[in-house]
Amino acid sequence: MSVVADGSPLKDSRRTAGIGRYVSSLIRSLDDIDGLSLTVATPRRSPRRETWIWRCVNGQPALEAALIRRRPDLVHAMASDPTLLWPLRRQVVTVHDVAPWTTHLPPPRTPTWRYLTFQRARFARCGAVIAVSDSVASDVADLLDVQPGRIHVVPLGVDAVFHARATTRDPEIRRRAGVPEESYVLWVGSLRAPDPRKALDVLLDAMSLLEDQTRPLVLVGATGEEDKRLARRAEELGVRLSTPGYVTDETLAALYRGAAAVTLPSRHEGFGLPALEALACGAPLVVARVGNLPNLVDGAAHVVPPDDARALAAGLASVLSGPEVRERAKAVGPSIATAYTWRRTAERTAEVYERALHSGPPPA
Repeated sequence: MSVVADGSPLKDSRRTAGIGRYVSSLIRSLDDIDGLSLTVATPRRSPRRETWIWRCVNGQPALEAALIRRRPDLVHAMASDPTLLWPLRRQVVTVHDVAPWTTHLPPPRTPTWRYLTFQRARFARCGAVIAVSDSVASDVADLLDVQPGRIHVVPLGVDAVFHARATTRDPEIRRRAGVPEESYVLWVGSLRAPDPRKALDVLLDAMSLLEDQTRPLVLVGATGEEDKRLARRAEELGVRLSTPGYVTDETLAALYRGAAAVTLPSRHEGFGLPALEALACGAPLVVARVGNLPNLVDGAAHVVPPDDARALAAGLASVLSGPEVRERAKAVGPSIATAYTWRRTAERTAEVYERALHSGPPPA
């Protein structure tokens, strides 16, 4: 079976976010699947602007060249929008969340609104849709009008570098990243632009409510407009803030292992990859009760209501209060994470390819 994968997220801002992790890790693992010939179509340069339309247009030349050269059985659109250049019935599309059509929908009649409205109507005619969690699958069926039989839940994986065994290099790695060796609270994501779904203002408010006002908050991720705004807000609240930027996987794993607590206070998470990585590293975890997070952490984390700074502060205080919480996290978290591997994600993705290729055409 021949498949062309749209690798355009690896050439825009998504490469340093969860989608970039998904694309790069899945591609590596799909290369090891017997009977699958995979071609990755990656643009030569980054888009002029970071919008849906510019990213789509930027990816088309490389994708069109790969389609002409390979004439594949299927195209895999890996970042929530079907390609324009191939029959929909021979496309598999991964949906990470439906926020572009709900909380992030731009003003009506704008170019981005028109593009997203156009794409929304196309999902129902795709050969298959991969949802990264049960909660996303439910949203795809309800909001994108896809028949449940064409939606396949394929969870993400976690790389082997994320493990709970502390190394002798960990303190030096954290020092080089500019992270204090004091017990810190860690958040991982992207700080390029404001994203209300991540509830980082709620996190800052919660940190300001902690009894220990000297405890640092470390926000890890590609920097931009948002980290500057948050720095100003942290200064107003008297919160000690460290933003080391985008770091290597080795550094990120050391940061997880050294954290007194890792938190995802999000208002929504399609999957919650940082939570899975934290579990694999045996880090104490506090998450919001939204999306896939309660199902993912499976009782191994402190779960709090979303959008509630006081509840989040209480959850963090509980996790930070004693060493027994850390010992339990080291014992339980990695055992949960072992069920999530990129190899398994690739195998299940290949199964979706087979089903899409041999199923009948979607309804008109």
